[in-house]
Amino acid sequence: MAIFLAVVLFIAGTALIIKGGEIFVDAASWISDVTGISKVVIGATLVSFATTSPEYFVSLIANIKGHNELSIGNAVGSVSANIGIAFALLAIFTPGKITDRLFGAKGAIMLASAAALLVLCMDGRLSAIEGAVLLLFFAVSIFVNIRYSKEGEEDKKRKQADAREIAANTAKFIFGAAAVVFGSNLIVDNAQLIAAALGVSESVIGLTVVAVGTSLPEIATSAAAAIKKQTALSIGNIIGANILDVTLILSTGAFVSGGNLTVSQKTADTDMPAALILMALAVLPSAIGKKIYRWQGIAAAGIYAAYLAYVVFF
Repeated sequence: MAIFLAVVLFIAGTALIIKGGEIFVDAASWISDVTGISKVVIGATLVSFATTSPEYFVSLIANIKGHNELSIGNAVGSVSANIGIAFALLAIFTPGKITDRLFGAKGAIMLASAAALLVLCMDGRLSAIEGAVLLLFFAVSIFVNIRYSKEGEEDKKRKQADAREIAANTAKFIFGAAAVVFGSNLIVDNAQLIAAALGVSESVIGLTVVAVGTSLPEIATSAAAAIKKQTALSIGNIIGANILDVTLILSTGAFVSGGNLTVSQKTADTDMPAALILMALAVLPSAIGKKIYRWQGIAAAGIYAAYLAYVVFF
């Protein structure tokens, strides 16, 4: 009975963070309209954070509660899930030319930050200074998004908003953030119970069900983009989410853990290299050929499935 309740609460927490993130994104878009701030700027800051907020808060709360394995597993596992599921869906069903002129730059930042993470974690820990190094990659990604994506964008007029609309969207902003935080607590607490009941490590739970659950916004967006043939939009979101997973989430974990975020040998030897391989598969052929190939999606899905089988059974 206890395990059943834990599963129900875990699912409820996942639903809360997904819906909360959606509401938060809507409120962020409204902020762009009424302030006149470019949607590119808002997208590179508030919306990017909002779509990655499930991963961020789950990992943050796991760190605060002393569950480092769950925290790291969620962050690294989300990167792999974003490529192995979300990117794979797009590549398999809507391959085609890349229209985002910043694809190469964003992809390079993603790969460089992941490679840096792998090197920094070889000693089994991530210190505060090393977390600061990861934050530099995050800062560069924000700069690239804002500096270059704004080129050619016309200034827009502010949308007029009355007191009722301001109150409604402020409430949405607060409610969305609160839902994500509360849902994250439910996920962390019940993922721990599920791991104990199944006799598996918190790392395995973090790399699998928690990672996939917190990546559902990206997966859902990719499915919708594939249906609407809007591949470019979703590819940018996937890369941006992965950069945040690697840089902002894990650096925050290092700070919250008092500059001593422990990293298991298995994570450093297997999970991080697997994520890096999947990212390279998604970026390098496309950067060279200027298009997304169907074979990339098939390969990504196959590698991710094999990786999950290894994580669960070995």
